[in-house]
Parts: sequence; C-alpha cells; structure tokens
Amino acid sequence: MDRLAYKLSYVDFGNICSSCPVNCCKRFYAVLLPDEEEEFEEHSFTINTERGSVKCVGAREGRPCPFLDPQGRCTIYEKRPFDCRVWPIMMYIDLETRERVIYLDLDCPAVREGRIPLNLVKKIVETLKAAEISDEWLERYTLAPWPNNLIEVERFKPSKTREGYVQESLPVSTSARRGGST
Repeated sequence: MDRLAYKLSYVDFGNICSSCPVNCCKRFYAVLLPDEEEEFEEHSFTINTERGSVKCVGAREGRPCPFLDPQGRCTIYEKRPFDCRVWPIMMYIDLETRERVIYLDLDCPAVREGRIPLNLVKKIVETLKAAEISDEWLERYTLAPWPNNLIEVERFKPSKTREGYVQESLPVSTSARRGGST
C-alpha cells in the first residue's frame, strides 16, 4: 500500500464519469510510475521521449483501455494507477524553470463544464505537492505525447529539507504546454 496512487484513494470520479457520454478511457493512455510498472507489465506499452521512455497502460492505436468492461467501466478502479486516479489533473515539470506545474485537462468534459468539485481539486493538488516524484520521471511524463488542452492550476518548486520536501508555491502563469513556458 505504499504506491502513490493509494495515497490518493479518496479520489473517486466514478459518479462524474459514469454520467458522461465521452469515455476518456477509450481515448487516452496513462503513464505508469516506476513502482507501478511491474504490476501492469502484462498490459503496458512503451512510449519513447527525448529524455527516455515511459511505460503506459490504456487506449492505444484506436483500441480502448484493456481494463474496461463491455459497458466501458474500469475493472481495476480500486487499484488503478496514479495517472488514471488523478486525471483530469496532471502534474508536469517546466523544463526551463524546473517548477512543477499542475493542470486541469480541458479534454475532460467535466472540467469544461465545471463539474469537478473545487475542494477535491485542492486536496489532490496538496497531495501532489507532497508527493516524492523524481524529476527524471516527471520530465519523461511531461514529454510523452498528449493533446495538451490544459489550464494551469498551480506551480511550485520543490526544495529539499531535512524533513523531506517542502514546496514554495508560485503565482500562476498562463503557460499550458508541456515542456516549459510558452
């Protein structure tokens, strides 16, 4: 139960997603954290980026996520990977400033329609800010191909202390693209 995904066990978009006519799990993939790769190895595929490769699960080459049942519901919802658990919230690294940037993905109809509860977004953001995710993995995640129809929520710089990571929140900019400020 040490996986970061399990620290986000409170995240449940099931009610929001079940009433949505668009099933994003039929269209998108999720990037696996290194500690998730072995568990999902049988169904994973590799995406190469200029900073290395990432393992992924989900929709690929016109096929939906292999973990969807015939009705389009997730069969592994309770143990789904980190990226599945937090989407439509995403955390990238700005390759220029080294800040971590949290976005909402406007490809999610619930985000566009304002149906994601703000208190849930804030709680997820706080969990992500406290998460120990390597810059190297975050660079590869940031560079993996994605539509990038994003709106920035917050950016911060993690800094090491004796107690672990402490983040310094920064003012939000209008940057909404992978790989740095635009």
